[in-house]
Amino acid sequence: MKRILATALMMLSGIVCTNAIADVMDDLIVVAPLDNSIRDEGLHGEVLAAAVVRPKYSGSETSSVVALPLINISYNDALYFNVHRLGYWLPWKADDGKVRFGLLAEQQRGFEASDGALLSGMAERETATEAGINIAWDSPIGYLDVAYLDDVSDTHTGSVFKMMFSTKLMERGKLFIKASGGYERMSQRAVTYYYGVRPDEVTATRAAYISADSTIHTYLALDARYRINKQWSLDAHLSNNKMGEQIEKSPIVDKTNVTVAYLAVGWHF
Repeated sequence: MKRILATALMMLSGIVCTNAIADVMDDLIVVAPLDNSIRDEGLHGEVLAAAVVRPKYSGSETSSVVALPLINISYNDALYFNVHRLGYWLPWKADDGKVRFGLLAEQQRGFEASDGALLSGMAERETATEAGINIAWDSPIGYLDVAYLDDVSDTHTGSVFKMMFSTKLMERGKLFIKASGGYERMSQRAVTYYYGVRPDEVTATRAAYISADSTIHTYLALDARYRINKQWSLDAHLSNNKMGEQIEKSPIVDKTNVTVAYLAVGWHF
């Protein structure tokens, strides 16, 4: 029964990621598990009903509020789905299981011309599916995750390298606070696909643009959780992503500090 439930949840997670979560959470770069207990044997997880504040698209100065389910589940400490990342931990481990190697897939959201005034008349940029490998180290001072992904959907035909570190700031009674930070290196092809301006998209106020190189985003985030009881929690998140130089130069970008925040009620099982 648990195998059937786990499979169903993973399928649901993939559908949600494709249709909604990927449309928001890529701005967080990497989302570390807040509650490591969900990595125990068996089926464990959490579903957050969140009100998310985020830009219309990465680089837009206009923000919107959307209601989304944020899903973080794990089965037998191997197969997992974490907000926008579907992954599998390989059986090879090091340092008493604290260093692990995995396979993963994520999505990079695109945009439509209706998402902002600077995009008017531009062709749609499709959501890309990226897949690759990652290494995670649950160290005494925090959680480190390093990942390399290639576009397997032939959307932007580029690659992404990500590094994230998170650490516990405070755990007092029912309150838990975590800080995280990291960076993402987006390849020149990926930058050009999402932030470039093609010759047939040029206007009097929008010049043609092709990225000259890869670019690096950096980000900082704070997460807080208050456990009401074993099954329910109140959660909050705030992050700021400083977009890379090659993206800053794009004529369709009018804000280079991307802020994402949410308040949520969490159900844990």
